[in-house]
Amino acid sequence: MNFIDDVLAGRVTLPMVPRVVERVLSVMRRSDASLAQIGDELEQDPVLSSRVLRLANSSFFGGRRSMSSIGDAVSVIGYKSLETLVIACGAQAAFADVPGVNLRQFWMTSVMTASSARQIANRLKVDRDTAYSAGLLQGVGHLILCQCHPDQALTEFSSMRTLWGAELAERERAAFGVDHAQVSAIWVDKLGMPGAVSVSIARSLDAMGSDHHTLGRVVQLACSVAGAASSGDNVEKAAATIDRALLELLQLDDYLGGDDFVTDFADLQSLPNIV
Repeated sequence: MNFIDDVLAGRVTLPMVPRVVERVLSVMRRSDASLAQIGDELEQDPVLSSRVLRLANSSFFGGRRSMSSIGDAVSVIGYKSLETLVIACGAQAAFADVPGVNLRQFWMTSVMTASSARQIANRLKVDRDTAYSAGLLQGVGHLILCQCHPDQALTEFSSMRTLWGAELAERERAAFGVDHAQVSAIWVDKLGMPGAVSVSIARSLDAMGSDHHTLGRVVQLACSVAGAASSGDNVEKAAATIDRALLELLQLDDYLGGDDFVTDFADLQSLPNIV
C-alpha cells in the first residue's frame, strides 16, 4: 500500500488531464452553464472535440444514431456522461505513451467495459450513467502505475495478451504492490468526479465474500465480459469465463441462458475503433 500512501502524502503526483480539458470541465461545473455553452467550448479545440465525438459514437447513446457534430453529442448524451467522456479524452491525451501498454487496445477495452456496465445497469434498473463512468475509467490506474514504474511495466506487461479486471489486478499486486482500481479511484476523485463513481471503481475488485456494493459488482462483471470480448472470444467461450456466483449476487442468474447476453456481447463486438 506504499504507493497509495505516497500519493495521499503528495510524494507521488498523479498525471492530470491537459489544460484544455480542465477549462472545459470548469465550464461544465458552473451552475449556470448550458449544454449549448459547453458544446461551444468543446468546439474551440478540434482535437478534444473529435475525441469526444468518436467516444460518443461508440457508446450507444441515442441507440444506433450516428452523431456527426458536437452539438448532436452534447444534446443526446447529456451532462453526466459528457463529463465522463471529456475526462476520458483528457486521459487519452495525458497518457500518450505508456511503457508495457498497447494504448489502442487499452482504450478499446475500456469502452467495452463502460458499454457492458451500462448494459448490465440498464437490466438491473440501477444508475447506468455512474456504471458507464466507472467502467470507462476503472483501468486508468494501470496506466498510472506503468508510468510510475516503467521498468517493471515493460518486464511484466509488454509481452502479455489482454489482461483486464481481476486478472490484471493480481499481476499488478505482484509487480507494484497495489492494483489499478485503487489508483483509479483516487485519480477520478482528484478530478472532481461524483463520489459514486470513485466508490464504484474502488469496489470493483472486491472479493466475493465481502460486502455487496451493487455498482461495484456491475463494473466487476463488465470487466469480465469486456476482457473476453477484447481477447476475441466467441460468446460461448465468454459465457464460460463469467463467475456464476457474481451473477447470482446481482440476481442475474438467467443472463447467460437466454438471448440477453448474446445480444449484449454482439453489441460490444461491433463497437467501432475509438482511438
